[in-house]
Amino acid sequence: MNGTEECTVWWCDKSGTLLTLEIIAIILCIVGGLGNIITVLAICFSSLRNNINCILIGSLSFAGFLYCGLILPLQAVIFHRHSNAVPQEFCSAAGGIRYTLVGVILVHLGIIALYRYLNVVHLAQYQNLSQKRPLMITIAIGWILPLLFTAPPSFRIWGGFTFVPAILACTFEKGIDQSNRIVTVTCGFIVPCIFIIFCYARIGCVAYGSSKRVSKWHGNVSQTRALRLSAMMLCIFGVYFLGTFPYFIVNVYDRTFSKPIHHLWTTVLGWIYIVQIR
Repeated sequence: MNGTEECTVWWCDKSGTLLTLEIIAIILCIVGGLGNIITVLAICFSSLRNNINCILIGSLSFAGFLYCGLILPLQAVIFHRHSNAVPQEFCSAAGGIRYTLVGVILVHLGIIALYRYLNVVHLAQYQNLSQKRPLMITIAIGWILPLLFTAPPSFRIWGGFTFVPAILACTFEKGIDQSNRIVTVTCGFIVPCIFIIFCYARIGCVAYGSSKRVSKWHGNVSQTRALRLSAMMLCIFGVYFLGTFPYFIVNVYDRTFSKPIHHLWTTVLGWIYIVQIR
């Protein structure tokens, strides 16, 4: 921050805190970027590159790589410079890219859940959607759909992004129409969450029902597998909620950024989730 500017925010005398945040951002950038791009390359050069699940995971990992490679370095620079102001045009672009990539990741998690659900419950529809054209359309939707919510504030058509010194980030501007923020945050968490829960719950119900029928002839092996599947899905839900629920709740209820520490730690928690999604 320029030495002639008067610093009035909470972190002015917290250089150690900002240094810690900077180091975390750099480490997650390196670990997440390398991990996600290695996943993408491993899929591209393996015999599984035509597998539906691998294609979807590859697209998801590429979104994670872009987030780690674009957003985290910018955030590390902001922490390092102790920035108290950022150009509006830069923030509009950075905020748009940030929330677009988060949306792409969440939509892809929903798409993966949908394909797994169809594979177990509606095999015919799964085979239809697994054809090249429907699959490419589905992946394209996963990348384009978030833009419907993030493009308007990026161009300040509906809402807007601005730099908020209290949380050292480019986020939704509080001084203008908040409807875009509410719609984006709500649809970006609640809708994908409900959809993913529905898909995996149906998978669990079908797997458990099948195991009960099979167990009459094959003992408890199938039931044990069903319980393991349920435990795995519980872990998926736990990671999903742990990484996203606090962040979205804070953004919905603290629109004035009166509790900046909560915004920061929930953001870091979201970064960790993005780093390990592959």
